[in-house]
Amino acid sequence: MGGTLLLALLLQGGVIQGLYVEDRSNHVHGCYCEWSGESQTGGREAILAWHFQEGEYGGVPLAGARAAVVLRGEATLSMGYSTRESVLFIDAPAPAQRRAVEAFLRDRYGMFLGRVLRTVHADIQMEVRPEGARVYVPGALALEVRKAVLPDDALPGATKWYDPFVPLAEAELGTRVLSRYTARDFNYVWNEKHPMTSGYYGRFVFYAR
Repeated sequence: MGGTLLLALLLQGGVIQGLYVEDRSNHVHGCYCEWSGESQTGGREAILAWHFQEGEYGGVPLAGARAAVVLRGEATLSMGYSTRESVLFIDAPAPAQRRAVEAFLRDRYGMFLGRVLRTVHADIQMEVRPEGARVYVPGALALEVRKAVLPDDALPGATKWYDPFVPLAEAELGTRVLSRYTARDFNYVWNEKHPMTSGYYGRFVFYAR
């Protein structure tokens, strides 16, 4: 998109952009044997997080808000739609901004979210840097990924199997350091520390035209 049009959309509130990180319980970059096994039994859990830096939704500015989504599906989330449930965490100072963030996520990603079990107003600590990303919600979740180092972080013959859940203008392949969810919404918790190329981080841009 040309710089002039992008600037015009920004001035009109037609661009929503910021920082993003995701991790899922299957490789997004791996060898065939990993893909084959995980496509049947893995990839049912994921954590996604956004830090909104510019834009508005429904006339409400989103800048400064943060959101995290935790999902669990009946089958792998990476291969099309499967029945799934989700929990939304939103960090924004004003109720109107929290409602706008929730509306954006539900409107934009409603099918992907599946059945939303609850929406929580929470303190979300989020950091995205060139070398990696972190997200922390006290008492609920922790996520840390570092920039993937290839080919060291992958088995021989590894290739990219899946794109990010959210299209990114600037995407880095991430190697998981930690993925933890301790709330009881799904009657299932996890605390994964095994390193794997299972996520992405970078900058998202949504053109609300």
